[in-house]
Amino acid sequence: MVKRTLVGLGALALVAAGPVPYALATAPASPVKAEPAQGGHGTFHREMEIKRKKKAPSFRRLSRTVAAGEHRLQAAVLDRKGAAATSDEASRLSIWPLDGSDPFAADVVNGQAEGSLPPGDYAIDVVVKTPEADGTTSTSLIYLPKVSVTGDLSLTLDARKANPVHVEVDKEGAKPALTVIWISQRIGGKFRDVGEIDGGDLYVTPAAAEGGVEYELQALLTQGGKEEGSPYAYNVARKAPGIPTDPNLSARTKDLAAVRVEYAGEGRPACAQQYAGVDFGNSAIALSRTVTRDLPATRTEYYTPGFDWDFTGEIGTPDCAFEQYDVLFRTERFPAAGTYTRSWNKGPLGPADGELVLDTGDGTGYSVAMLSGPDGLSNVESYAFMKGDSTLRSLNGEVIGASLVPGYGHIWARPEPGRYTLTTNATRSAPWSDLATSQHVVWDVTVGKDNVIKLPTVQYRTALDDENRAPANTTQTLTLAPQQAKAGAKPSLWTSFDDGKTWTPVPVRADATRWVASFRNPAQGFVSLRTKIDGAVDQTVIRAYGIR
Repeated sequence: MVKRTLVGLGALALVAAGPVPYALATAPASPVKAEPAQGGHGTFHREMEIKRKKKAPSFRRLSRTVAAGEHRLQAAVLDRKGAAATSDEASRLSIWPLDGSDPFAADVVNGQAEGSLPPGDYAIDVVVKTPEADGTTSTSLIYLPKVSVTGDLSLTLDARKANPVHVEVDKEGAKPALTVIWISQRIGGKFRDVGEIDGGDLYVTPAAAEGGVEYELQALLTQGGKEEGSPYAYNVARKAPGIPTDPNLSARTKDLAAVRVEYAGEGRPACAQQYAGVDFGNSAIALSRTVTRDLPATRTEYYTPGFDWDFTGEIGTPDCAFEQYDVLFRTERFPAAGTYTRSWNKGPLGPADGELVLDTGDGTGYSVAMLSGPDGLSNVESYAFMKGDSTLRSLNGEVIGASLVPGYGHIWARPEPGRYTLTTNATRSAPWSDLATSQHVVWDVTVGKDNVIKLPTVQYRTALDDENRAPANTTQTLTLAPQQAKAGAKPSLWTSFDDGKTWTPVPVRADATRWVASFRNPAQGFVSLRTKIDGAVDQTVIRAYGIR
């Protein structure tokens, strides 16, 4: 199951978490009708998910009948015991033309695969699962980086030639929860992921680096190898040219980035899960999962420095079922070993990374990440327990496009050059949060020659405790950071202590490259924020943070 993918909508790329919960509106007339949102996400219990940066290739079925000008390929597949692999142990031979054309697939039936191939050079791989004497099942990846087809050809792919993969760290009691191996190769001038295995008992055949072959390994180690409840997590990685004869990874704690991670609560009982994986720069990322109960909580996480780590942090109900959840994404590279501090779920939350794309190839599209915060960007268009609407209007009030989804719209009519307003309303009642209960955002949009219009927002940073609370009756300093706005754009600020019934203006001052405001917190309740950049955006978040 692919958990998170980049969904291409012409020039518009949206990060989706879970199924699309609504029907997109068409725009033949005004006003535009849209189907209501149907909140909810799928439940994911796997230890690993695959995040694809682009569409997986289409495999062509290898013909068993030899075509004119082609040659017969016959392949025997042996398991780690030297016996012909059963159809359950090995099911498919993958054949990658080195010229970059679409790959072939051939069924493996009781250890035999055959078919017709045109002349050329190919990479060939097969995954073999072998029942072991101790009752477990091993997984072997047999990889041949270059097979030249100049005539009829017979091959033997033998899992006994694969070397075992061991991963360890110098932490007593730490055991692998999951290990993932990618094999990449330069095919058709581009690196492609051409082989992948994961699990706990892995083997891989060695290969030279010639032809641009790369070996990539990442592993998650926790206390006792548990996915849930470990006070620490080791995420380690290795990249090597070719497939080394020693494919193992042994990491020392002192050589890793030690990250103290705070999993903040949002005022109510909650559970968090995190996915972490290395972006090796190819077409997919493997994300390993850990679970942290009873927020707020803090633990130490270790990462191999020098890699781009792709993170997904999710917060949901305290039973950790994750049938409904909110999600944040970020990517980070720790440059060297040492001590770092990070957090998840810290507010204030609000809109970020918005854009209006006039021509997606299928109408006009709009997207904004409505629950983003200092920790990262939220997902787009699918939120648990959030309802609302989005509307693009001309200055005379004509509806150009609308949807009953906060922060998302697609298949809208293309607006003519001129000025417009784009409005999003959102209400939220997540059982794990009493924050960001309502948002109202209005953009002033000028349509001209540009196809992609970036939508300015203002993001906030302020000192909050592990429940996203601030001390009562104290001075609160708030940093305002305009995003995608004109250089030097100054935001105006108002605060409300009664959920937006009344507002008080707050002076904003320049501080180096930032804008800063200070005000006194109330004795109890919540602080709501309204921020405006003239001619660009007017955004309001009710209950941005709480008071303790």
